[in-house]
Amino acid sequence: MEKLIDMHMHTNYSDGELSPDELIKLAIERNIGTMAITDHDTLNGIKSVDKSKYPEINIINGIELSAKADKGRMHILGYGIDLDSKILNDKMSELKTNSINYVISIYEQIKKDYGIRFNYDDLIEMFNANHNLGRPDLSKLCIKYGLANSVQDAFDKYLIDAHNKIRGRSKGLPYSECIELINKSGGIAVLAHPKSLELNEKEFLIMIRSMIECGLKGIEVYHSSHSSEEMKYYLNIANEYNLLVSGGSDYHGNIVKPDIEVGTGKNNNLKIKKLSLLDSFL
Repeated sequence: MEKLIDMHMHTNYSDGELSPDELIKLAIERNIGTMAITDHDTLNGIKSVDKSKYPEINIINGIELSAKADKGRMHILGYGIDLDSKILNDKMSELKTNSINYVISIYEQIKKDYGIRFNYDDLIEMFNANHNLGRPDLSKLCIKYGLANSVQDAFDKYLIDAHNKIRGRSKGLPYSECIELINKSGGIAVLAHPKSLELNEKEFLIMIRSMIECGLKGIEVYHSSHSSEEMKYYLNIANEYNLLVSGGSDYHGNIVKPDIEVGTGKNNNLKIKKLSLLDSFL
C-alpha cells in the first residue's frame, strides 16, 4: 500500500493531546510515510524527537507561527528549519510569554462578559503547563466547569467573541516577520489553511502577492477544513504563482479536534501521496 503524507500535526507541546513519540507511532500505524510536527510557536516538541528510533518514517522539522490578521486567522508553517537557529529560538522564548499574556486577556474578557471565573488552583495549573498557552486551554476549563460540552462549544459560546474583542492585543507576529524568521532559519515558509483568512477572492490575491514578495514559498492546498472545490482553487493559485504545494490533517487529538484523523483528515477528505514541497527534502 502506498504511504500517505501528513505535513501538519500538533503534539502536547502546543495544543495537541499526544506526546511527539505517541504521535509518530500513531502516524506509522496509519500508514504515514512522511510527516511533520508543526506545533504552534514552539520547537520543543520536534526537538524532543530522536528520529533514529523511527527509520520507517520521514520526520521533517516543522513549526506553525501565529500571524496577526485583521480578520480570520493567519498561520505560517515553516518546514526544514534549523532547530538550533538562534534567531528562531530567541523569538520562541518571547512568544511563550506573549501566549500567557494573551490567555490572561481572553480570560479577563470572558470574566467581564459572562461572569466566568475559574478557581486559583486551576489557573495556576494551566499557567504552569509546559506548552504554549492558547484558547483550547481555557476551553478545557469551560468543559470542566460545565460551561461547555466540547472545545468547539466553548469557542462558539465565549472564546471567538473574546478573541475578536481583544484582537489588537492578540498573539502573533506580522506575517512578514514570520516568513523572515522561517527563511533566516533555513526553512520554507508556507501559508497554512488559507480558508481561515476569511478573505474574498480579490482580498486573497492581494494578500498572497504581498506574502510572496516577503518570501513566502508555498501554500497548504490540502487541509481538513477545505472542500474539494477549495482544494482545486488553492492548487490553481499555487500553479499560477509558482508556489510549492503542501497539505496535512492539522491533527490535534480527540478533544480539541475530534473529527480530524491523522493522514485522512475530516471524513476521509485527505489521502495525500505526493506534494511538490517534499521535493526539497526527500
